[in-house]
Formats: sequence, structure tokens, C-alpha cells
Amino acid sequence: MHGTNMYPMTTPWPDPTWVPIWIDGPNVLSSLGRLQTDALKAVLRYQIEALRFAKSRCEEDLRFLEEIWSPGHVNDTFDLWYVFWQNAFLDYYTETGRFADIGSRVAVKTAKHVHEEEKLLAGDLAAQTAM
Repeated sequence: MHGTNMYPMTTPWPDPTWVPIWIDGPNVLSSLGRLQTDALKAVLRYQIEALRFAKSRCEEDLRFLEEIWSPGHVNDTFDLWYVFWQNAFLDYYTETGRFADIGSRVAVKTAKHVHEEEKLLAGDLAAQTAM
């Protein structure tokens, strides 16, 4: 018997009469909006920080080239090169820490929002159950 269903469902799934209690609450849209806003804020903070870092590194690159080609630093080329790369590695190290800090702040804020929403949802469920 190919093409026939051996176990037909008596009711469609999901059952259209079943609606979660919390779906009707006004907090759902607010929660989704807050989640999207927090995500967008995090993305924009990362972009701002990355652009700020790229700007400062490009300025350092330009300064290095100007110093290395200046007549007064012909004999100091190796020292200039060494200091440039030392500063570059320190800058990248510091920037990695800033990105980690931004990520941890976003995670803490998100956890607080989730906890607040959990309290509201529990209160709503308790109120609807009591009715």
C-alpha cells in the first residue's frame, strides 16, 4: 500500500484550538522588540569600535611611513620598524580586550532582560491560572 497513510491523525497538528496562554499578552511584542533593539545596539557598538580602531591603525601606518622616509631617520629604520610592530601588537591586544568587554556587557544586559521577562511571564501565567 504505497501512498496511503497507515496512521491517519484524527485532529490536525498543531491543534488549532490550542493557543499558548502567553501568546495573547502585550509583553510578547515588547520582548521581541527589545531583543531586536539590543542586538542592533550590539552590532553597532562593534562596528563603531572596529572603525575607530581601523582609523587609529591607519593613522599609525601613515605616521610610520612618514618617519621612515624622513631624512633624519635613515639610520633608525630598524628601530622605527621594531617600535611600530610592537605598538601594533599592543593595539591589537588592547582592541581584543575591548571587543570582549563589549560582548560581556551585552550578555549581562541580555540576561537581565530575560530575567525580567521571565518574571513578567510567570506573573501573567499565575494571574491567568487563578482566573
